[in-house]
Amino acid sequence: MAPRKGEPGRYVAAELAAEFRALIQSGELLPGAQLPSEAALKDERSLSNAAVRAAYERLMAEGLAVSRHGKGVFVLDPKRLIRPSPRRFARGAQSIQSADLEGREPDVQVDVDEVATASDRVVEILGAGPFCRRSRLFSLDGRKLQLAASYLLAGLAAEAGVDRADTGAGGMYERLAEVGRRPVKACERIYGRVATSEEAQALGLSKGMSIFLIERVAYDEEGRAVEVNEMTLDASKYILEYEFPI
Repeated sequence: MAPRKGEPGRYVAAELAAEFRALIQSGELLPGAQLPSEAALKDERSLSNAAVRAAYERLMAEGLAVSRHGKGVFVLDPKRLIRPSPRRFARGAQSIQSADLEGREPDVQVDVDEVATASDRVVEILGAGPFCRRSRLFSLDGRKLQLAASYLLAGLAAEAGVDRADTGAGGMYERLAEVGRRPVKACERIYGRVATSEEAQALGLSKGMSIFLIERVAYDEEGRAVEVNEMTLDASKYILEYEFPI
């Protein structure tokens, strides 16, 4: 494509991004490979630093590359994960998360604590605290996939025995069922925005990349909310899939 008068850098950047995109998607550039530096491309192709930077920013926005401070820009796996919402709760699944990963189980880092309060939204749904907060970081093959924080009323969490990292066979929902609070319905809300610096650091994202924020509220048979789960996902790595009768 010929550059338009007065704005050649935009089209040079688009062409360079397209070139590297094709190499990444074809597998010629594998995840973890380092892309050429701005200085190298400037010398080899007589490109401006601004054009190279703009091209790499496009690739990072698409989730195909990540910038590592002081090291350079590196290729990411171009494959997206499909998050099939209803199927995630099918009985017999190894875990809710395994439905996203074609049956593979992610590595999960769990931290549990009690907090006096939470966001206005959590308080609106569950009532006044204190709350049991179950924070998780999900990773696969060393790649961070999502952050999640579940909130339950502290008294209910203690009664069900989910106020500790290991909730036993069947997980948290089975423990809630044992005390008569089995979740039977869930409602999700999805938001999209640019990641904050803290979120970007936690998920290993580049500046300016987008995230999905998913709020899931689980209800028991009497319609009482038992859990609010706030999830943060790298938007460039997920496809959110919903199937329902019409």
